[in-house]
Amino acid sequence: MDISLDNKDYLNNISKVNNSDKANTFKAKKDEKALKEACQGFEEVFLNTMMKSMRATIPEDPLLGKSQGMDIYTSLHDQYLAQQISKSENSTGIGEYLYRQLQDSL
Repeated sequence: MDISLDNKDYLNNISKVNNSDKANTFKAKKDEKALKEACQGFEEVFLNTMMKSMRATIPEDPLLGKSQGMDIYTSLHDQYLAQQISKSENSTGIGEYLYRQLQDSL
């Protein structure tokens, strides 16, 4: 019984395995990146909600009053701040902590 493989079949099989490994590695890196972005997005939403709650505790300004334009401006400003804080190196760390917890589930 001869089980020998010629070089061509052997190289084709190795090539298929290597391509499969590359595809799996690419998929894993893509999944990691998607998870990291999702965790950062969660931190951004959390910070925005926290700022909105904090701003609700500030008394109304007697000089300017309350207007719809000012509400929109402060809402957009808070959203921008939350986005920048979550992307910075000195963020709260909530996104990074969540990423480390969920990384094992990939």
